[in-house]
Amino acid sequence: MSELLFQNYSNKCKGWTNPTNTYFGPNISNLSGYYSPAGSTTLVAISGSYFFSFSTISFGTYNPTVYFINSNNIQFYVPSTLNSGTYPVQVFNGSIGSNIVNYTIDNASGYWILNSNGAISNTNTTNLVSVTSLSRGAPITITNTSPYTVPNNVNWIICDSTAGIVTITLPSGTSYIGRELMIKNIGTNTVVSSEPSIIVPIATTTPTTTILPNTPGAWATIVYDGNYWITMQSN
Repeated sequence: MSELLFQNYSNKCKGWTNPTNTYFGPNISNLSGYYSPAGSTTLVAISGSYFFSFSTISFGTYNPTVYFINSNNIQFYVPSTLNSGTYPVQVFNGSIGSNIVNYTIDNASGYWILNSNGAISNTNTTNLVSVTSLSRGAPITITNTSPYTVPNNVNWIICDSTAGIVTITLPSGTSYIGRELMIKNIGTNTVVSSEPSIIVPIATTTPTTTILPNTPGAWATIVYDGNYWITMQSN
């Protein structure tokens, strides 16, 4: 009876496996940077795992071009047309999304001079741009409390210290009238001017020495009028 066929019930289906459990979705470990000025074109590298050549990136509602480096690194350029604000960054492999990491675009307008011949020039000599595409250079980060003297080619300063007070020596004199600085605090330090009573806060005419309080995320845009640094914007 060796030719007879029979059903082997020991091999019957024992259940099913969720396909998402056998698929490794993308994961973001960190970004090469978490903030840039409005109007700039900044290259951001995403480090993580399970990236592919077909991976996509969402930056808020924008989907920038993805530059695939390897399975642990992909890159994109921050759109220069976006307004200031916080944007969620997420990587997708098809419909499977990674964890979300926030990226901040700062409200930083730049420092420009109107010359006598009507031409506009940018004092940031390390990052000159066409007058048709206003932008500003990379920020300078201060991590200690030693007085920092602002050079002519710096117009965006990040203060990242927990030591108590960060002191900044601001430019002064008639040659600096119209000079603008964007200063942001991401540490727990107070940011002050080395020259007392030269900062004029918003909605007041009384000068003070304090530029920023010891609040992480505090920022201010200040402009020099020849006598004082006037706070034009702040949070």
